[in-house]
Amino acid sequence: MLETQASVFTEPLSFRIIFRVLGSMRLAVHLLLFVAIASIIGTILPQQEVYTDYLHQFGTFWFTVFGNLDLYDVYRCGWYMGIVAFLIFSTTVCVFRNAPSMLREMRHIKSNPSESFLQSRPEQFESFSSKSDIESAQSATATLSDFGYQARVLKTSTGDSVIFAQKGRFYRTGYLLTHVGIVLFCAGALYNANLPLKWSEWTGTVHPEKNFDLPLSKIPQSSWLSSTSSAFRGIITIPVGQTVNAMFELVGDGFLVQHLPFMLRLDAFKVTHYSNGLAKDFVSTISLYHHDGKKFKTGIVRVNHPMSVDGVQIYQSSYSDSASKLNLHNYLLSAPALPPAAISTSVGEHLKTFGSQYAISITDFKTQNVIPRKAVGLSPGPDHGMINMGPTVSYLVNNDRDHTRIILKSYMKAFSRHGEAYRLIGFRENGSSAYHYLTIPQGPKDGIHLFMRYLGDLEQAARNGENASKTVFISNLKKAEAQTQVYLTPHERDDFLQSSLKVMQELRAYPLPFLTVFHDYDLHWSAGLEITRYPGMKVIYVACFALVFGIFILFYVPRRRIWIQMSEDDDKGRRLKLFGDSSRNEEDFHRDMEELNDKLQERL
Repeated sequence: MLETQASVFTEPLSFRIIFRVLGSMRLAVHLLLFVAIASIIGTILPQQEVYTDYLHQFGTFWFTVFGNLDLYDVYRCGWYMGIVAFLIFSTTVCVFRNAPSMLREMRHIKSNPSESFLQSRPEQFESFSSKSDIESAQSATATLSDFGYQARVLKTSTGDSVIFAQKGRFYRTGYLLTHVGIVLFCAGALYNANLPLKWSEWTGTVHPEKNFDLPLSKIPQSSWLSSTSSAFRGIITIPVGQTVNAMFELVGDGFLVQHLPFMLRLDAFKVTHYSNGLAKDFVSTISLYHHDGKKFKTGIVRVNHPMSVDGVQIYQSSYSDSASKLNLHNYLLSAPALPPAAISTSVGEHLKTFGSQYAISITDFKTQNVIPRKAVGLSPGPDHGMINMGPTVSYLVNNDRDHTRIILKSYMKAFSRHGEAYRLIGFRENGSSAYHYLTIPQGPKDGIHLFMRYLGDLEQAARNGENASKTVFISNLKKAEAQTQVYLTPHERDDFLQSSLKVMQELRAYPLPFLTVFHDYDLHWSAGLEITRYPGMKVIYVACFALVFGIFILFYVPRRRIWIQMSEDDDKGRRLKLFGDSSRNEEDFHRDMEELNDKLQERL
């Protein structure tokens, strides 16, 4: 029987304790701290990128650690959303616990307090007046009004007069607004996290596809998302002139295909650069169509200037080559005098050369490429230490015999050094970070035909038994000039000769039996767009306003209350006792009370 009674009485008590803990400030602060730490991680660590990028950046160990902690998609992982949901619940409990008493405090004024209450106020002053009760009250009320207080005269049960004045009556709204703002902000964040999608992933309804090479037509329906999804954030790369109606949303180490609520066509793309070759701005001109093919909007998207349509934001995130036609000239170092083989290719294509021993993979093409001036023997410029080498093609060469891999860059534009034009080829072994450069003299005409012909003539002279001498070098250079019909002045011939001998020394470290020179190109762009729909943003904007306004009230609108108790004094006439308190900034309030008391004594 006693045990039954104990359970009956302890259950409500336990519930009250749990309710108090859930609504406590300490718990809310800890939850906010966890959310802040997670948000810092999500800000520093790039989110929703391809897992191979993380692997290359962090290495196997840290890649695994970060992956197990779901740090690659912090804002949509289970533990983060759990903390945010718990913070919403805790803050809501706090509001329900304290809001009624705060509202009562703002509605009902403690205008006729007890003597013990007044004596416990931190600010107390005393004044005397020779005026009548009414005149003293009028003087006190006028003084309080001058200081911005709303005052009124009350009568106590003993017949004495009490003047009550206050300002900042609604200061408690600051607490309510900040708490409600936190709840709304977290609720908006959860809404943007697309909880229905997370639920579909947890229940197995949706399966991210992990084969990034799979064509759209072969991606299973379990990896597709409807255009009516409440929230999404995905990327798409669109060549100029093409139309898409879906994008890719990276999820873990795979992706989902998100149907767009419209069709998007990239009409044009333009990129501008600074003088040093770095990208200054890139702009996409896009048109949006209904699924029936009717155009309903055309606009421009540029960096930090997205296009908005029906709650969907379209951002310019990147740009890349879109199968631009690249024309290369391939020279054999074993027979440099022969005309080069013309190669027409594009990024992503694979070629074979030198009896199929070498496999060439075209990996990248850029219209602008910046390298240190020091790397090509130039002194730093007046503005910066970089030089823009213009269009550049990058390719990877695999030697099928010894399985070595060489990474090369061929620069189309010649650069000038000491008045002489050079073509540049960079190379490095796979795994090495530093490029080595061949600076090949170009001569009066474009290309390296003169140098290659000269190299072939020198090799033939060596095979004929001619010794290396200045006479042999000059005579063979003149011979190469006649064969290529590129004629040099004596000064140009001396410079060309010195540069040629230097690059011949550099060729000893060159690991391939051929030189691939970038000749020209036919440019085709692709624009990288990020498309998002975050319906919770409106809620977040309201929450931010509530937080800012609430914090402003908390810091700058303190509640200040003053009571002036008037009573008879046989020796000095009317006695006025001042009592006051303030919710914050007690030192400022103390100075104000001293000033108010001085002004009151002047009027009395």
